[in-house]
Amino acid sequence: MSKKYALARALAAALIASTLLAGLASASGGSSKGKEKGEEGAEAETSARSMDAPYLAVPVVRDGTLVNYLFVSIRIEIAQGVDLWQTRERAHFLRDALVRASHANDLSNPNDPNGLNDARAIEVYRAAAIQALGEQAVGGVSIVATYSSQGSGI
Repeated sequence: MSKKYALARALAAALIASTLLAGLASASGGSSKGKEKGEEGAEAETSARSMDAPYLAVPVVRDGTLVNYLFVSIRIEIAQGVDLWQTRERAHFLRDALVRASHANDLSNPNDPNGLNDARAIEVYRAAAIQALGEQAVGGVSIVATYSSQGSGI
């Protein structure tokens, strides 16, 4: 395979993936219609003190063979009393730690190659966030969305 063909194929795959993921992001985005004023304010305050890590690629390996990728979006709440801007300056370290954790640990559901082991994933991502940001900075860790490359949105 020529380098030109390989590059074109990689670019096409990246374009397809970004299109699918952009569609997932817009499909999972909620509307604030129908919410009471207090609910909107609480939601805005929560999201203002959080850092999102969208589309972490989680390989699914069975018997030594890569069978799937899960794309996981998570939200990390920043604890009260911690300088939010200093913490956000470390976002690149956080992303690196989360990507490494996604590849170093088996986060898939052992019974379903399209499923995520949510409890294990939260445990692993919390540890990675603490490593990158410090224990005092990390509040809650939650899974926002999961998507399987085999087409099963979860």
